[in-house]
Amino acid sequence: MYGSRKVLMIAYYFPPSGGPGVQRTLKFVKYLPQFGWKPIVLTAKGADYPAYDYTLLDEIPGDVPVYRAKIVEPYALYRKLTGKNSTEGIDMTTLRANNLSLSERIAEWIRSTFFVPDARIGWLPFAVSLGMKLIHKENPRVIYSSAPPYTCHLIGWALKKLTGLPWVADFRDSWIGWISAPKWRPLPSRILEYRMEKEVLKGTDRVFVAAKGIGKDLEDRHSELSFDWEWLPNGYDQDEFQKIVPKKHSNKLTFIYTGSIDQVRNPKALLEALYQWLQEKPEIKDKIEFFFIGRVNPQIKKLMEVEELQEVVYHIPYVSHQESLSYLLGADVALLIMNDPSFNRTISAKLFEYLGAKKPILALVLEGEAAQIIRELGAGVIVSPGDVVAIKQALVDIIQKWEQGQCLYRLYDPSRFERRVLTGQLAEILEQILP
Repeated sequence: MYGSRKVLMIAYYFPPSGGPGVQRTLKFVKYLPQFGWKPIVLTAKGADYPAYDYTLLDEIPGDVPVYRAKIVEPYALYRKLTGKNSTEGIDMTTLRANNLSLSERIAEWIRSTFFVPDARIGWLPFAVSLGMKLIHKENPRVIYSSAPPYTCHLIGWALKKLTGLPWVADFRDSWIGWISAPKWRPLPSRILEYRMEKEVLKGTDRVFVAAKGIGKDLEDRHSELSFDWEWLPNGYDQDEFQKIVPKKHSNKLTFIYTGSIDQVRNPKALLEALYQWLQEKPEIKDKIEFFFIGRVNPQIKKLMEVEELQEVVYHIPYVSHQESLSYLLGADVALLIMNDPSFNRTISAKLFEYLGAKKPILALVLEGEAAQIIRELGAGVIVSPGDVVAIKQALVDIIQKWEQGQCLYRLYDPSRFERRVLTGQLAEILEQILP
């Protein structure tokens, strides 16, 4: 079936990892065999993931081998130093640097100074060693790496140097100073990180980006380089939707948010707008409800738990991806929240699942790629994420349309973002870079 076309796929986030970072590579692995490519997966053994979803293991094709290389991570030491719970995701513990305790500041300084490009650098020697063995055993034609963590690209870079195989680097986020990277590093560490990023861009045969802004960010920082990048957006899996039974909580107008709530996805203005609306019209509590499905930063969770919101706002801790989709399909309106300016040049992966579910979207986002896609498709309402007055008016307009039985969005075709279609585009690029 596959002939000699195999691709070595390097990804830290892979089942049983949960969360959004796992979906992109997992879906490529799921659908590449339909385009004549057999994935060979290289991931981490015993990794300290922020979330786990063992149901995702069922999506890996039975004949796709998954190899796991040893990794040394600092998170157990970090939790011991800062007093964090052993089950608490590190990325959920803090909002801003000025909110950190002394022990957290010390830990963050150590991370920014010594863990370059990221805290998974301890995986590099073991993954390169196993990667070389796999290349000799499996004889892949192409190497693929997915980041963040950016250590994955260093592994791909090393294997490319050692073997000469074509290599594609897939950026789900950009690198230096981006959402998933430290904003500050001491100068020697920043210089090292810059050189790492530059070497990756020089060494790869093709760059994929999940948002056009990622490609532009890399270009702006390395204008002296000439490298090709392809926009390959995230998507939704129609096959998965067809197997999900919608979970409807009540007959109220249900708003749903799926995914993490943190400093760059902060519903503070939405909660304030809702609070004001309930103060003006208490009877609204009998008509609407808001569900936040996933991990929530503790400081934001306190805002959700104020007494006036308790009959309207509900938080459901992290659930499997399938269960999260069942809540989405059972809701009336999907919430997209991207309040941090750094999100202007990227797109939340959940947008595409909202589009695939064909739910009207209340998008609390700044102008950028996400707003452009929603506006182009007519898929929802776009409101500035910090504008309490405008958010409250949007809520009023939505419930009025709902009560009058009006359609909350125009019909649109999101099929260009279907995972199988996007994997076909990946397969075409892999064909192009074959020697």
